[in-house]
Amino acid sequence: MELGVSIPHFGPLASPAFVIDFCRSAESAGFDAVWVADHVVVPAHFESEYVLPATPKRFAFADMQATMGMNLEMNTTLAVAAAVTQRVKLCTGVAVLPIRNPILNARQLASIDLYSGGRVLYGVGVGWLREEAVAMGMPWDRRGRRVDEQISLLRTLWSATGETVEFAGEFYHVPAISPDPRPVQRPIPILIGGHSDAAVDRAARLGDGWIAAGMGPDRLKEAIDRLRAACDRVGRDFGELQIVNGERQDVRLDAEATDIKDQPRRVVDAVAMYESMGVTHVKAGIGATDAASALRVIEWYGSEVLPALR
Repeated sequence: MELGVSIPHFGPLASPAFVIDFCRSAESAGFDAVWVADHVVVPAHFESEYVLPATPKRFAFADMQATMGMNLEMNTTLAVAAAVTQRVKLCTGVAVLPIRNPILNARQLASIDLYSGGRVLYGVGVGWLREEAVAMGMPWDRRGRRVDEQISLLRTLWSATGETVEFAGEFYHVPAISPDPRPVQRPIPILIGGHSDAAVDRAARLGDGWIAAGMGPDRLKEAIDRLRAACDRVGRDFGELQIVNGERQDVRLDAEATDIKDQPRRVVDAVAMYESMGVTHVKAGIGATDAASALRVIEWYGSEVLPALR
């Protein structure tokens, strides 16, 4: 079982200096991975519903703006994390493929993978915020099929062995181009995020794994059962997949909680429970209202939680 943690590159604590300190501290504490999330645009007006919770919700602009804060860009943050660490995996959870140019994206990720010595893990999804794509001039229609094709295109570029590579699909047509820079990992692993039947099916068909957005045990079990069934339908070995569960209260250490002494054992027990369900990687939660407290929580994981998991 691996334990990762999300880099605070968005939200109220986000700052360039703190991102660097946080990444170094997470690696020093013994975390297996650091994670970033994706939103390039926070529209002032939108009707799209956030569909990952059990009950979909619609954000007000002020609430989403407060949640995202400085919102340092995802791939750039991964590059910074690569530069200031030596060991941890560099993960996206999840990148919204429909808003990204696939060739530029492939080149950025290959470069980060090269700079880091082969540590990128690329989690992707179809997204939920249509207005973001509109603001960026990117198509939103048939985005599921577009994402399937983008995954194929990314892998084609990353796995190319000749002097040139080309691609001809329904949505993307790439004439013969140089495949350089080529990543260390050939190709970079791609995990699929999302809880819909379409996302679970995509993970079984195309993914190197699946990412859940912080599901509780009952909901997660049901989703994993659907993933197992989808793997059976397409002749895929479920055991090949990496299974990631996002941040949950039961895997969170809070610097200001009243049950401080009991928190590490609760986290260890929760991680063990998720492992018994087939999860291979859990994202830890950091409860802190300032940068110094967040770094203390990271150290707390390193001294009280991670040794128990090893």
